[in-house]
Amino acid sequence: MTLVPALRRASVAVILFLGASAAQAGVAFHVTVTTERVNQPGVNTSLPARDTQDSDVVLGPHYLSVREGKRLSVFDFATRRRHVIDTAAGTYDSYSLFDAVGFRRFEIEHRKGMAGALQAGGLQAHVTPLVYEEQSLSVPAARRRNALLPQVLDGAVLWSLDGQPLLRLDIAGSPVSGAEATAFAQALRYTWGGHPLVLKMLAGGKRIPADFTLHYQEVGGTVTRHFRISAMTAGAPATYTLSAYRPRPLAADAPVLERVLAQAARLPPPGSQAPQAHLALRAEAERLFAAEKPFEAFLTMLEDHFSTGELVDKLSPQQQLAMQECEPIHELTRALLAKDQDGIAAALATVQELRKQTGLEQPVLALFEGNLRAKLGQWQAATALYLQVLQAKPHMAAVYQDLGDALLAQFDAPNAWRSWDAGRAMAPSLRQFRKVNDLERSLLADYPAFFADGMAGQLKIQPSTSRPASKTNTVGSTNLP
Repeated sequence: MTLVPALRRASVAVILFLGASAAQAGVAFHVTVTTERVNQPGVNTSLPARDTQDSDVVLGPHYLSVREGKRLSVFDFATRRRHVIDTAAGTYDSYSLFDAVGFRRFEIEHRKGMAGALQAGGLQAHVTPLVYEEQSLSVPAARRRNALLPQVLDGAVLWSLDGQPLLRLDIAGSPVSGAEATAFAQALRYTWGGHPLVLKMLAGGKRIPADFTLHYQEVGGTVTRHFRISAMTAGAPATYTLSAYRPRPLAADAPVLERVLAQAARLPPPGSQAPQAHLALRAEAERLFAAEKPFEAFLTMLEDHFSTGELVDKLSPQQQLAMQECEPIHELTRALLAKDQDGIAAALATVQELRKQTGLEQPVLALFEGNLRAKLGQWQAATALYLQVLQAKPHMAAVYQDLGDALLAQFDAPNAWRSWDAGRAMAPSLRQFRKVNDLERSLLADYPAFFADGMAGQLKIQPSTSRPASKTNTVGSTNLP
C-alpha cells in the first residue's frame, strides 16, 4: 500500500466540508473495523457476535475528521473543540474536547471502584483487568512500571502487557512522517481507544499499519477489533470550514436542558449587559431595604453576585443593622454551613421552609436547595432545580457551574462542559468557575496526548470559550447549538 496524490475514497460530503489548501496538506484513508465478541456462558446481550463498521479519516494540520455514514466528527486541536455534523440534515453540534477527556478520567475511577466492590463481594471472576480498562479508555488507571512485551508471530508481532494481549501488529504498512503517525494514534485515541502505551508506540513508529488488531476484555466476555487501512492518500485538505452547515436547531419537543443551553447561547455577548444588570439588581435591593424587607434585599444582592460577580458590600449602617437583626438571614447562613449528612438534611428542610415563606419561584433559595440536594447525592432533583432557576434567570452565571457539576456526576460530560462554558462566557472571573478552570489545567497536565496537535508537532494552549469569533467566520466555531 502506497500513498497516492488523489482523494480517491473521500466522499462528496467530506470534500464539501473540507476547505482545500496547498500548505501543509494532510493524509486521508479508509478504515474497516470488524468487531468480534465472545461472551461468557450465561451472558445475555443484544450486541452481535460480529459486526463491521467503515469510516473515512482525514489527518489534517490542527484537526482530524472521521466520517461514518451521515455522521462527520471533527476534532479541532487549535480551538479544543469537536464538531458533530449531520451531513444529511446539514447541521452540527459543537462541544469541548475537554468533555471527552474529563469523562474518561472519571470513568476510569468509576471502573476501579466497581472492580473493588466486585472483589470485596467475592466476584473476582467478573472483574475486568485494569489493563483492558486502560485499553478501552486510553487513559492510565495508575502509575505503571511494566513495558509492552513483543511476541513474534508469522508476519506480525503480538504486544502484551501484564500477560494480557493488547495489539497484534502486522508488518505491512505505509511509511509516514512522525507527525502523521502521531495524528494516526490520536485518531484511534478518540474513536476506538487503545492503551496509552500502545498509542505511544504507534505514534513513534513512523508508519500507518495496513492491518492490526486491538484486544479488549469486558465484564461479559472478550472483544477483538480487526482494523484494515485502505485507500491511503496524501494531499488531503489542510483546513476545514463549517460554512456549509448551520447549528442544529432546537426541536419543538426538546428537553428542558437543551432549551436552557440553547437559551444561554442566544444571550448578548459577554459583559455587554453586566453593568446594567448590576445597577438594576442593586436598585431593587435598595427598594427592598427601604420597604423593611432585609431578607429579600439580601437574596437580591446574592442574585446580583451570582449573575455579575459583584460583591455584597457598600451597605449603609442602617442596612447592616437590618441584616444583623434578620433571623431568616441567620437561619440561611447556618444552613449553608452544614457539613455532615444529618446537618445537610436539616439544612435542606430549613431552606425548603424559607422557600415556602418567600415564594417557590425565588431563584437564590431554589439554587441553595439544589446545592444541598447535590451534597446529599440527589443529582436529578438538584438538576431540576438548577434548570428551574436558569429558565427564569438565564443570566445567573454561577448556576451553570452547579448545573455542570450535577451533569458530570450523572456521567453527562458533554453537557457539563456546555453548561460550564456558557457560564464562563457570561462571567469568566466569577470565583465559582475556578474549580472547572483547575480541572481543565489538570486534564492538560495529566493527559497531554489528548490535546496534542500531532500534525503541527506541538501542543497549542488556547482558552476555553463558548462563542464564535463572529457571525460570518465559523471556522473553529464554539457556538452552542
